Amino acid sequence: MAFKTAIRSGSSMNETFDIFRRETDGSFKWVGAAETLALARQKVVQDPAASDYVFLIVNSATGEKTMIEPPEKPDLPHSQ
Repeated sequence: MAFKTAIRSGSSMNETFDIFRRETDGSFKWVGAAETLALARQKVVQDPAASDYVFLIVNSATGEKTMIEPPEKPDLPHSQ
C-alpha cells in the first residue's frame, strides 16, 4: 500500500516530462527530463546546439505530447 501512495502523491504534484530529440533518420532519442512542461521547454530553447532539431516532450503521467520546432534564432550576433 505504501507503493500506491507514493505513486499517487508523486504523479499529482511531480509529473515527469521526458524530452526526446528527433534524429536525422526520423527516430527520437531520449535526451533528458524535467519536472514541468515549462522547464522542459526551457531546456530545449536554452541549448544553442538544439536550435536545428525538433523535440518531443512527453508527459509521463498523461502521455500528452508537445512538439517543439526549431526556433527562428532571434539572438544571432551577426544579424545586428
